[in-house]
Amino acid sequence: MPTLILLSGPSAGLRYELAGETILGRSPKCEIALDDDKVSRRHARIRVVDGQSRIADLGSRNGTRVNGQRISSEVALSAGDRLELGDTTAQFDAAFDALAESDPLDLCTWAVEDLLPAEGAAAGIYAVAASLAGARSTADLLHRALEELVKRIGTSRTAVFWGSAAALTSAAEIGPAPVRPAASLARAALQGQVATAGTAVCAPLGGVSMRPIGILYAERSPSLGPQERAWVAAIGRLAGEWIAAGGAHPTAEPMPLVGGSRAFRRMMERAEQAARSQEHLALIGGPGVGKRSLARHIHTRSRRALGPWIAVSCSDDPSSVERSLFGEPHAKELPAVSALLRAHRGSLLLHRLECLPKAIGQRLADFLSRKVAPLPDGAEQRIDVRIIVTATDPLEVLASKGKVAPELARVPLTRIPLAPLQERSSDVPALFKVFARGAAAHNRQEPPRLSQEARRLLMGYGWPGNIRELRLVAERLALLYPGLEVPVSKLPAEILDAGSAPAGKLEERISRLEREAVLEALRESRGKKLRAAALLGISRPTLDKKIRDFGIIVGKRESV
Repeated sequence: MPTLILLSGPSAGLRYELAGETILGRSPKCEIALDDDKVSRRHARIRVVDGQSRIADLGSRNGTRVNGQRISSEVALSAGDRLELGDTTAQFDAAFDALAESDPLDLCTWAVEDLLPAEGAAAGIYAVAASLAGARSTADLLHRALEELVKRIGTSRTAVFWGSAAALTSAAEIGPAPVRPAASLARAALQGQVATAGTAVCAPLGGVSMRPIGILYAERSPSLGPQERAWVAAIGRLAGEWIAAGGAHPTAEPMPLVGGSRAFRRMMERAEQAARSQEHLALIGGPGVGKRSLARHIHTRSRRALGPWIAVSCSDDPSSVERSLFGEPHAKELPAVSALLRAHRGSLLLHRLECLPKAIGQRLADFLSRKVAPLPDGAEQRIDVRIIVTATDPLEVLASKGKVAPELARVPLTRIPLAPLQERSSDVPALFKVFARGAAAHNRQEPPRLSQEARRLLMGYGWPGNIRELRLVAERLALLYPGLEVPVSKLPAEILDAGSAPAGKLEERISRLEREAVLEALRESRGKKLRAAALLGISRPTLDKKIRDFGIIVGKRESV
């Protein structure tokens, strides 16, 4: 069945199946209702006839465009066509039919497992790659690499080291006694070669896209032959490249980019322009406005999308931040490979730059100006990295307040401001729906629905915590009221008590909250007034009076 995917607007991400005749417009009576002021009440029509989908404008005020061209008559749609209605963009996906039984093709199928290599070197390399890909940290990855060496070639001792031949630091070891590789072996491996001496072999860790970041050591008696040496070289290459690409460093789930407000559209336009450029970026906005999500969005749509995405939180402990950014080859524990090095040919996110100590900022600015990154052995390597920083204020402002190193503030950055949620009030219902739906799905339940009054109150709330606060509220209500309508009375107290209503409207607001509370109590008690009064903590006569004052009709068979 053909489908339409909304790419922008409050309902961005929703997919609609098209059958027969579908009307798109601002009216809630339309099959696809669009919350867009520039869309007419009945804007366009899509008809599916004999497997062909055709779109026609219904005399809308701002017209309908297909792939940027305004249409004046009904036109046929093809897979991938972009539709523009007001400020809403959608993509059409054509349906295709499965092979008919009368099709002359001789269909053959295989199980995936039957096609994967089951024996020999190819099967072994596939198994090693799959094992390393499942690592959740650098330490886990290195231990998996060593375990694979023991499994594949039966090594008696094996280890990974960072640093130089003069000052190696052990990162991981397997064996009965500490490993101490000879300096000549280590030196050869750090130069990108596989070297043997007696029963020992050393191979570089990494080595395709950059200089080796360490060495992989293995030892076995009898000595290793050509096939075993190949295993050491292959595992060292796979592990080093995986670390360099940041594959063992999963990132937190980003906030969704949803909205149709003018502020949101302006932000996304700038983000799309930034994705097409190679400039360093500064995303400016308060806590919780979605700076990390926008940064990831820009990376995934840029020419660096297939390169590594490395994120460093500058608000962490300063020693941890310094180790993340530059590495620490002589630490007693596992040293971090430089984030600058791991982000080579990709993007490096510096989150909350205002928290970065000035001394670290000065050192970082020096590396960025010279376009190099430190190596574990103390040398440097040329890098190609796009820097994306997030901060509460422009860097020059932060530098004038002494919060950011002046050298770092002078790094050329294209600024993209992010509006607070208070300036995107029309986006609140759509964001709430996304968060509530996700939380409900996690618990295998239906999401809650906002009453009209609750929806209006959420849109009028100031949201000091921005999108992050809205997410917490939506997830909380999804947990408490799955599948139910949420009235005003069930909203968090901080939202009910926030703001100061004008004197003439305060009584009206209180009255509205009281009415919602009475209605909710009657729903929960299925119309039983004594039970409803108990839920509200009032007497039965008081409840009767409020029912009369609010004009509430209670059904005869315990329903409201």
